[in-house]
Amino acid sequence: MKTNYHTHTYRCKHCLGSDEKMVQAAIASHTDIMGFSDHNPWGFYPEDYDSRVRMERCYFPEYLSSFRRLREKYKDEIELHIGVEAEYYPHHMDWLREFTAENRLEYVILGNHFPEPAPGELPETFYFGNDISLPEHVEMLAESTIKGIETEFYSYVAHPDLFMRSYPVFDETCRKASHAICRAAEKHHAILEYNLSGFWFAEAHHKDPCFPVPEFWKIASGYDVRAIIGYDAHDHQVLRENARYEAAVRFLSSLGIKRVEILPLLTY
Repeated sequence: MKTNYHTHTYRCKHCLGSDEKMVQAAIASHTDIMGFSDHNPWGFYPEDYDSRVRMERCYFPEYLSSFRRLREKYKDEIELHIGVEAEYYPHHMDWLREFTAENRLEYVILGNHFPEPAPGELPETFYFGNDISLPEHVEMLAESTIKGIETEFYSYVAHPDLFMRSYPVFDETCRKASHAICRAAEKHHAILEYNLSGFWFAEAHHKDPCFPVPEFWKIASGYDVRAIIGYDAHDHQVLRENARYEAAVRFLSSLGIKRVEILPLLTY
């Protein structure tokens, strides 16, 4: 079975392809289950605030209605689900829980991209994906991820090894952070994502793959953790690629890491 619950939409402003093209590409690559999980619109921003990296609240009803239309249209070809990807912002968790329940979302991915925000997510804001260059930055991301895991609210943890997208070398700080994240995942039964987007990021920037990090996953194999494979698709074309998905299946299997194919959905 092939599944992917990590798919973005054009509403986040850094994704290519319509919702329908995403679904059609998933069908073309023989995906059995696909989920939309765009960057959620946090409620602490003003109604018309544009953070530049996530959908605005005014587009959220359209996000839901598009999903419902496509789920009905393609019901005989693919199983579709709806969720969001959200950071761990400790002072806004009550809002996120209420938002999730109010809209009957089926899952919420923990995708830590920023520390708890000050005025907003502008280009000068510290971004975990590009700005981690010092050991304390790695530790900051790991601490935030672990606190998110400890809530036991999120359906799974996106790119737990994101620190390697900009950190220069997998050193002792990275090893300690990886152990800490995996230890928390084991304790709280959290699912960790083997995120394929690092491969396409590397190709686009003409560099070696930065994540998923083999060293992280070798450490994970020493814990009782489960993994889910996610495309983290920001372009409908990548959903047509099967080779990297199949390689990920083989790699996780070689490490003896249990793989989640069907994500447990939230119930209300």
